[in-house]
Amino acid sequence: MSECTHDCSTCGENCPSRDRQSMIEEPHRLSHIKNVIAVVSGKGGVGKSLVTSLLAVNA
Repeated sequence: MSECTHDCSTCGENCPSRDRQSMIEEPHRLSHIKNVIAVVSGKGGVGKSLVTSLLAVNA
């Protein structure tokens, strides 16, 4: 195994030098996300954007 270059994109997941805490980004202080709703369809033209925008306006 080669020495650590501190470039975690080339490093293995079990690298002892990898600092896991530094990779976790803190949420914005004004962010209050309570629910995540996924609007998906295997077909186009079924109104996903309409449903998404109506949900955003009513939230």
